[in-house]
Amino acid sequence: MEHSEERPTELIDCFIGIDPGVEGAVVVLGRQSELIAVHDMPVVKSGNRRELMVRELANILDQYFSQYGHDKVFVTLEKHTPRPGQGISSQCKLARICGIIEGIVSAFGVSYQIAHPRTWSKVMRDVEGSDVKTRAILSASRRWSDLDLSKKKHHNRADAALLAEYGRIYHDTAVELQGQ
Repeated sequence: MEHSEERPTELIDCFIGIDPGVEGAVVVLGRQSELIAVHDMPVVKSGNRRELMVRELANILDQYFSQYGHDKVFVTLEKHTPRPGQGISSQCKLARICGIIEGIVSAFGVSYQIAHPRTWSKVMRDVEGSDVKTRAILSASRRWSDLDLSKKKHHNRADAALLAEYGRIYHDTAVELQGQ
């Protein structure tokens, strides 16, 4: 875990996983890992580019922050890491989106962590294979049969769900350790 602003002694009722980027997703899980909601990242097409609709994303997140209470929600955001072959423009755009999301979550006073892709995926993608997108879809579909992963592009939904579950497991482990 790269960064965390959280209060692990709090009982959390809502876990949100965010796979950032214009093709990303937001998945909301309940206390018992039940699927509550899935949102594809809100974007608008601007010429041949897609831009994040910041206010819409803030409204989506605030819906759950308000419903459950800011102190009863825990967010796990995937850390931005440059990938081989990814252009500078793409890296900058993703870094900007990650910063916007962290700013939204922090401004609402919600506990969160930023998880490195290698760290959370090693724990959560429990299927063998070299294609990480397929591994994510298979791992998530085994946990949540009601999560729509019918298209290969839905690997972002799978990642967001796995991030939310990683946050739930991480948070519960931290609470247990503090109780000892």
